[in-house]
Amino acid sequence: MEIRKVQVTGGSSFVITLPKEWAKSIDLKKNDSLGLVTRPDGSLIVTPPSRWESSVSTKVFDVDGEEDPAFLYRKMVGAYIAGFSVLEVRSQGRMPSSVRDAVSSLTQIAIGLEILEESESSIILKDLIDPTEMRFNKSIDRMRVLVGNMLSDAFQALEDGDMEKVEDIIERDRDIDRLEWLISRQSNMAQRDSLVSQKIGMPHMEITANFTVGRILERVGDHAVHIAKNSRELIEAGVSMEVVQQIRNAGNKALAILMSAVDSWFNRDLHLANDTIEGMGPLVEQCRNINRMAQEHEVEESIAISLIAGSIRRVGEYSTDLAELVINTMME
Repeated sequence: MEIRKVQVTGGSSFVITLPKEWAKSIDLKKNDSLGLVTRPDGSLIVTPPSRWESSVSTKVFDVDGEEDPAFLYRKMVGAYIAGFSVLEVRSQGRMPSSVRDAVSSLTQIAIGLEILEESESSIILKDLIDPTEMRFNKSIDRMRVLVGNMLSDAFQALEDGDMEKVEDIIERDRDIDRLEWLISRQSNMAQRDSLVSQKIGMPHMEITANFTVGRILERVGDHAVHIAKNSRELIEAGVSMEVVQQIRNAGNKALAILMSAVDSWFNRDLHLANDTIEGMGPLVEQCRNINRMAQEHEVEESIAISLIAGSIRRVGEYSTDLAELVINTMME
């Protein structure tokens, strides 16, 4: 780190010289403009014109010899989450239909990603959404609603023996994933470029905290799917209403803990966060009771009951993680 003294000119203007090597490396000339970003910690970031005149970045995927479209899909998801604005998929000859299907699947899930150009040998996708326009709170609130409905419907489906509702819950997990991808993308872009975090209007620490909240809700959504999938076995076996009611009671408790945790996040409520954590004890005991009941059933039913109880407990644990995040964030 270089140390440079501040000078005062004209009696009121503070002036500091720029490192010559840095100026040369960005081809800085007289009368060029520089961007200045003030950070919450009091530091000042100086950015060259290229950083704030254009934020387009491109990731190219050469699919010649690509044997696994699923692997390509995962790499494209990673590039989207990493913050690339343009994804280009290309081949030397005619592109395989399996590759096109993978690209199409991505555009159906990733928010803002659309096919810009397409030919026999290439597909260009571009993100059409300004990441600074999508607020974290709106995405998290939407995730809260979706996850809450998925959990509630999973327990209702088990009680009603509704297989169609079970399948619908599994499909809805895609909506959770796409919002979590968006939050991860915004977080990565903000961490890499301070101008993005400035436009979002949040310090890096709070952006990271929002990223963690998104991941927690996505994990809870996964457990709602696990509950729905394991409910199939119990519905088909015609499990007793006593077991179903115990699962429903524990599920309602877990859902209440989750909603309390998210409320404490939105309201930055320390006492509510603490109450949320304290509420975990009774839920743990309810899940233990369900596991004891599971031992009285046939093997396959017993496994399904235990897995549901485990998922309910994990929902509560993720919720307390969120409540602890609220406390930690406010202390910082």
